[in-house]
Amino acid sequence: MRKMPVLTMVCLVALGLAAAPTFAATGAANDVPDIVLSAGETSSFDLADFFSEGPYGLSGGGSIDGSVVTVDGSASPVTFTGGADSDDSEVIVSSFVLNDIEVDDNNRIVGKDGGNIFYNPIVPGGVIESWVNLNLPEGGSSVSPGGETGAAGASLIATVATVDGVLTDVGDALVPVLNEDGSYSVTAGAGYAGTWIVTLGAVDGASMDAVHLLAAEAVAVDVAGFTGIPAGTPPLPEATLAGGVVTAAAGQAKLAFGAPIEVGAPGDVVTLTADYTATASANVALVLFDGALGAVLAHTNPSGGNIATGVTKSLSMSMVTYTGTVIPGFQVVAGDAAATVTIANMAVVKAGPVTDYALNKGATAFADDFDDGDISDWGSDILGTGALAPTADSGAMKLAGAGGIANAHMMVPLQAGTAVAECYASASGAGTFAVVLTDGGALSSETFVSGLGADASKVIAVGTPSAPTTGILVIQAAGMDAMVDDVSVRIVDEPAGAADLSLLGL
Repeated sequence: MRKMPVLTMVCLVALGLAAAPTFAATGAANDVPDIVLSAGETSSFDLADFFSEGPYGLSGGGSIDGSVVTVDGSASPVTFTGGADSDDSEVIVSSFVLNDIEVDDNNRIVGKDGGNIFYNPIVPGGVIESWVNLNLPEGGSSVSPGGETGAAGASLIATVATVDGVLTDVGDALVPVLNEDGSYSVTAGAGYAGTWIVTLGAVDGASMDAVHLLAAEAVAVDVAGFTGIPAGTPPLPEATLAGGVVTAAAGQAKLAFGAPIEVGAPGDVVTLTADYTATASANVALVLFDGALGAVLAHTNPSGGNIATGVTKSLSMSMVTYTGTVIPGFQVVAGDAAATVTIANMAVVKAGPVTDYALNKGATAFADDFDDGDISDWGSDILGTGALAPTADSGAMKLAGAGGIANAHMMVPLQAGTAVAECYASASGAGTFAVVLTDGGALSSETFVSGLGADASKVIAVGTPSAPTTGILVIQAAGMDAMVDDVSVRIVDEPAGAADLSLLGL
């Protein structure tokens, strides 16, 4: 069984293009994360949520019951394994606690005051700078990669690690600098590529603080060159677009998109990020097409009630590319009042799903592998449109949408931050498959795939609730029969009270 992982409406234009070709991607094994614990803390997790097959193994401290592992912060190093295609992972016990941690520990980058989902996109030749300074021991000196001892017995750290936690020297390609006032920066050279975890902070002393940044290679997107077209079905009154600024009277809308961007290989996960500034509440959505307009489509669609006004905020969304090429875009729909919305700092990030990099990436809000054949807790036809209910079929969930629509939904408790809905799906015949994560209001993230093949393809939708909420996960097939397996909603959650010492090189 696959171990990785609708419907709200959005005013996206009906492009009326030819049906998209069928794309299929084979899912890879999802390696279980290293678990980081404070001393004495206990953690339990199910290896079956991560691996496609057993047998499951455990060495060192802790216990295992079937596939469920329980470890505590006093245990000796523990190694757990699941399936022949996986790598070993370890339990790491922190020897100290970080103090004065900001609530949004991974969100201290200039221009990212909210909405940053752990990604910090860097364009080769660019730089990112801190927004909130770290709280460092007094008298500490500035430090470059490798670490340097400052006053008060503190060791100030600025390290670069691969995403599996292995410390490495990337030379001038990626240079982190930590200053004695607690500010920091990360500079990317012209030859920068790949995805790296940067750790900055102090590892001893009376006052300590740290931050982990995911520095991911990004392609800058020039929104000033976007093409604007009407939005809505039927089209809404059209707003004006000039240089990434949408000026809309009440009820007016604009959908804009840029040129295709090569992002990697089919099956890779890419992320679109952008900042927005709005003078009044409006619907502001990021949009990604895959391969061509009207083909695979993903978008995040905050409502006007979720849009901050008068300040700069960030949006992020992710999707699986089936072609290796995406077309970025955005949409603005004004509400009951006129609004001016400025889109800036847009970038396409060449990085995997955020939950694969979070330091506690095992946090799961919901998972169903359908192995027990019971789908009685799944609902259907949440919009009352006559959609067919799902059925259990050979350890999977079948959506018989040929000639119509079939869907299934599940209520999922979500915390503030980032939630990634995932599933694997295959289909026969032409049609559209959709995954939506929404709370029926401010939160909505949706991915539509026009054409699935007989091989299982991974489909994701990434939502960023601003406060705890009850999410509605909807999976739908229209015009085709689809088989769905290994559905999950995973949470990006980095505990504020524990530092990942493997990343600090200790």
